[in-house]
Amino acid sequence: MKNEPEIEISGQALNGAEVLSVLASKSIDIILLDINMPDTDIVALTKEIREKYPNLKVIILTMYHGTRYYTKLLKYGIHGYLYKSEGKEVFLTAIKMASQGEMYISKELFSSGAKNTKDLMPAFSLKSSNIDNVLTKRELEILKLIVQECSNNTIAEKLFISTGTVDTHRKNIILKLGVKNTVGLIKYCIQNNLID
Repeated sequence: MKNEPEIEISGQALNGAEVLSVLASKSIDIILLDINMPDTDIVALTKEIREKYPNLKVIILTMYHGTRYYTKLLKYGIHGYLYKSEGKEVFLTAIKMASQGEMYISKELFSSGAKNTKDLMPAFSLKSSNIDNVLTKRELEILKLIVQECSNNTIAEKLFISTGTVDTHRKNIILKLGVKNTVGLIKYCIQNNLID
């Protein structure tokens, strides 16, 4: 990271209190938070950061599989959820996506622990939330195309993005809404009048 010309490391912190101290003294665009920081409730810390610094992008680093922490953190607007074992390229991709207001989630989240559909729970109560606050602008665009029965290739062509990016967004949408697959996603949208 230190040798990347577009990335400047502004500070480091050992716990939540130090994180807040660094944020108060420096202008920071993106923060990487270790889910296992000592003496720190990562969910409470993330909530406080997002309330005090709404424009700050938060990327979470974890060693845990499954979605228990992810669903709790997602509702506070995180922009990334990465396993610490990921390589440098993945970290750089996540940082780049966060800088553009997009979200990167490790693919491993959708394997092992996430295969148990009991782990997949909606991160939001859509009855009390506007879907615009739940899904990103790009996710809403993709959701509308999914419901129109567009394939990943068609969506990629329409939005000028890669099919891999479409697949990542599709998985994020499914996870956010707590459904099992694309069929469940469409059914959920119809039942909740989420799209026109």
